[in-house]
Formats: sequence, C-alpha cells, structure tokens
Amino acid sequence: MKYIILLGDGMADWPLPEYGDRTPLEVARTPAIDTVVRLGMIGQFCPIPEGLPAGSDVGNLSMFGYDPRAAFTGRAPIEAANQGIALAADEVAFRCNLVNIEQARMRDFTAGHIETEEARPLIAALNAAYREQFPEVRFYPGVSYRHLAVVKATETVSLDSLRRIQAEPPHNITDREVAAYLPSGAGSDWIRAMMDQSVGVLAEAPENSARQAAGKLPATSIWLWGQGTAPEVEPYRTKFGLTGAVISAVDLVMGIGVCAGLEVVRVPGATGWIDTNYEGKVQAGLDALQRHDFVYIHLEAPDETAHQGRADLKIQAIEDFDARIVAPCLNYLAQHPDTRILVAPDHYTTIQTKTHAGGPVPFALCGAGVPADGHGRYSERESRESDILIEQGYTLIESFLNPAPLDIGAVAAP
Repeated sequence: MKYIILLGDGMADWPLPEYGDRTPLEVARTPAIDTVVRLGMIGQFCPIPEGLPAGSDVGNLSMFGYDPRAAFTGRAPIEAANQGIALAADEVAFRCNLVNIEQARMRDFTAGHIETEEARPLIAALNAAYREQFPEVRFYPGVSYRHLAVVKATETVSLDSLRRIQAEPPHNITDREVAAYLPSGAGSDWIRAMMDQSVGVLAEAPENSARQAAGKLPATSIWLWGQGTAPEVEPYRTKFGLTGAVISAVDLVMGIGVCAGLEVVRVPGATGWIDTNYEGKVQAGLDALQRHDFVYIHLEAPDETAHQGRADLKIQAIEDFDARIVAPCLNYLAQHPDTRILVAPDHYTTIQTKTHAGGPVPFALCGAGVPADGHGRYSERESRESDILIEQGYTLIESFLNPAPLDIGAVAAP
C-alpha cells in the first residue's frame, strides 16, 4: 500500500460576502479534489486541539499523526531540526522573521516576500553586529523571510523565562500597530532590545537600499516569536512501521519530517508562494513513492495569500493545488490502485482576519479500501453535512495509514 497526503495549508476559510457568502473553496474550481470526494469520503477533523495556538506547527503535527499536546514545544525548534541545528539543553530557538514595519504598523510580515539571496546577507550582518552586545544569540539563515535565532539562557534570563515569553506571530498583526503585540513576560525586555537593535543594522544594509531602489519593500526589523526547546518525536518507522518522504518549501514542515525520520526532498523552485514549482514538487513526491510507503506534499500558497487578505490569489492557489498537485496524484492512483490519497488543510486561514483560526476543517480521502459515502463536492459546507467529525484530529492519520479496509464509524470515533 502507498499513502499520499496532500496538504493545502490554510485552505479552509469563512464565507465571504463579496463572493455571495461562499468560501474560497466553494468559489474555486476543484474537479480533482471533488473526484477524491466522489471516489471516497469527506468529513471534518480538528487538527488544532483546544487550548493550543491555531498555527501550521500544531496543525501539521496533527496531519503527520502526532498528538500536538505531547509533541509540540514550539515552532522554531522544529525549523531548527530541518536546518540541522542541534539545540543544547540551555538553548531556545526563536523564529526570526524579516518584516516591514512602517509608521509603527506591521505593513508586511514577509518584508515583501524578500528573496533568499537578499535575506542571507542581512542575517550575516545581524550576526556581525550582535557579536559583542548579544553574544548569547546566533542567527541562522533560512528561506525568504523565515529565519532562526538561537538564544542561550543566562543568569539574567533563565531557560524557563525564555520558553514562557509571550510572542505574537507577526502574520497575526498585519496592518496593526505593533506596540501592543511586542514580546512580553519575564526576560522579554532583552528580546525586545534585540529586535530594536535590528532596525539600525538593517537600515544600513545595501541589500535593503537596492530593494527600495527597485520599488520593493525593505526589511526594516526582525520579529522574534514561536520559541521552544528541542522536541521529541517518535520516528515514523517505529510509530507506523512505514518509511516516507516530505515535500515542502517551508522549514517547519520539513523539520517535522526530519524529527520523524522521514526523507526530506528539497525541490528547486519551491518558494512557499503562488509561484512555487508545483510540477517539480508533485513529481518529487511521486518519485519518492518508488522507494517509500508514504509521501507528504505540502503547499503553503493558500495560507500566504490569505495572510495578505487576497481572496483572488487564495482562490488561484487552491485551483493550482487542485490542477497541478491533486490531479497528477489521482492519475497515479488510477495506475496504482493499491494507494490511498488524503487531501486536507491544517487550519483555517481567513481572508477577513488575515490570520489563523481553529475549528473543524474538511478532509477528503479515497483509494484502496475506502468506501464511497455519496458526497460529490469538497468544501467546508459539504464536510459539515457528512456527519463525520474526528475531534482528536491526529487520529485521522492512524486510520488512513492502517492498510485494513477503512471503517467510517471507526474514523469518526472520538
């Protein structure tokens, strides 16, 4: 048996008045995902447990089949794992966004989707500038605006204080004044001081001058958040008895794969935006099935476009996901009947709020041993009419990866 999980990050949304109170999923043309529904089943599951933040870290852990209450220590340490950064017992990893703040407001949490080649010199400049005043911190370059800062606990700022700092994700505060959302709690003054110092360092960077001359947004500051210590995740081979691969442009998702002992396949041109290399990602995933049992193909674009408040681009991202990722995987299923496909988001990302939200989201699955339940369309509304609700979302994957014929009642059991 082969297993394919297709994750459209943040695809689920709320109804939009400008589209006749339809969601982007209802507006988008999705014949391939609708075919998954017709061949199999649709239902709801809860990837975000009550009390945990509605984010891609928690949601993707659920989608991989891990209970976030046990596995989640923070977003940044998972991304650190992907970069091969081994955290010492007295170190905490923070996610470090390059952002654009203008007139005290978060204009863009991606610094205009800064390119990796432009971002890397900025991270190097921060390391050089912080060497004396903040010797406890080391910055590590990532992809585009997504980077890491590893902070060593000191006598002044303890490990526990660093872990407990309240740090708002910058994608939650687009167009808002940042003062009310700065890191808070014991030790946060030190973190805010690091963020403040970045303003002067980045203002002097020639890469930012070049971006402004080209009419692009400069990176005006860093924003630290999503911190945590090293996670402990049971390898897939021991948890499910499977080998697998992960295809994504996002360090977080690839980091979960690293922690799970899965092969991480890095695809040239995978950007995390609507210009990503769709064909390269799906081909890499299908190629991986020649050597593995399981592949997880993640698309970030629906989430990113929703954070920008762009319903039109979110609809485009969903349609591209359907045509350029889901459809080829259905063709693979037609040629390899001993295969299962699961399509789902990891959380809501709403156009109205430009950020994440919890709650049940729709899943669709089909393939070997999956009975058809009579539905024919993939959407939030259709999933609510299915009477299948998996409250502990991570258990959906346990059923999906079980080669026995799928029991709808067992899937829906709490």
